[in-house]
Formats: sequence, C-alpha cells, structure tokens
Amino acid sequence: MNMLNLKKNDILNLTKEDPSLNRIMLGAGWDVVEKKGFFSFGTKDYDLDLTAFLLDGDDKLIHKGIIYFGAQKGKGIMLHGDNLTGEGDGDDEKISVELNNLPADCKKVLFSVIIYDAEKRKQSFSGVKNAYVRLIDEDKRGAEICRYNLSEDGGDNTAIYFAELIKEDSHWHFKARGEFLKGSLHTMAEMYRRR
Repeated sequence: MNMLNLKKNDILNLTKEDPSLNRIMLGAGWDVVEKKGFFSFGTKDYDLDLTAFLLDGDDKLIHKGIIYFGAQKGKGIMLHGDNLTGEGDGDDEKISVELNNLPADCKKVLFSVIIYDAEKRKQSFSGVKNAYVRLIDEDKRGAEICRYNLSEDGGDNTAIYFAELIKEDSHWHFKARGEFLKGSLHTMAEMYRRR
C-alpha cells in the first residue's frame, strides 16, 4: 500500500487496499504558535488531547466507548499516554487500533483532538499550527498508509473531529474529516450519548 496524502472529506477503503490490515495506529501531531513580545507568556502550555469515540450503527456511544487520557484502554483500542505540552518532533499522541478485536457493535471510531480546559485557559485552535493525523500499519513495521495535514485556521474553536474509521459490511474505510467546533470532551461525548 503506497502512502497517500488525503484532503478534507477524502475516503480511503483500507480493506480494499490491503485485506489483511488489522493492527493500525493513528498518530496526531501539532505545534503551538509562538507569540513574540511582552505578552508571550502562556503560549507553551497548550494541552491537546487525542480522543476516540467508539460509535454504533446509529452514531451513538457504545459501552465504555470513549478512549482518552482518563480511560486509555478499551477492547481493541489503546491510547499511548498523554502528552501535556506537544513539544518535540513527530507524533504528539497515538492511538493503536486492532480492527478485528474492536467490539462487535462498533461501526465507527471517531478521532478528535480537544484542547484541555480551553475555556478556562482562554485557548483556541488559532494558537495551533502544523496539525496532522497519519495512519500507520503496525503489522508492516510502521509503514505509513495515509496522512491528512490540516491546512485551515481553526479560529476560536476548541476541538476538531480530525478523522474517522468507518465499517461498512466487512470493509473498513478511513475518512479525513477536518471539522472544527467549540466543545470539550464532556460536550462532545454528550452529543453521542444514547437518550
């Protein structure tokens, strides 16, 4: 499978490209905009969190369907720690997914990046640059399958639905979503809770 650069709303049929695909990892990275001058304090303390919402066929959360810094493991899915600063090169946070081991009622895995405590810290995606997600084949020595580089300014938004894995019949698809919103982990989870 050759590595692809995806654009917003592009969909890649992972199963068609590689029917044996099972263990994958989504890596996310970003940089914080450094402000010059006297009022530059506080620009380094952005804490962005990679989160996965596991949804059923009705786009509702399944049982134990949120993977985040407070619940890092689920059936077939695991977050690799919580990077509190985003400093350094490469992926800032990663989530591994074993497609064949996800719960049977999981039909979609929605990946988001959320600024922790954004309202209290008065932070938004206008202070974030060079954000991307990439999909890696963990069975093939970390070969990169595809990448989605975010090109638009996030303005005063505090979260982004970055990408999603979608199961249709027996095929898994990866969609580059790139949809900004004003939200927290709590408000986003509430959108998908079964009423």
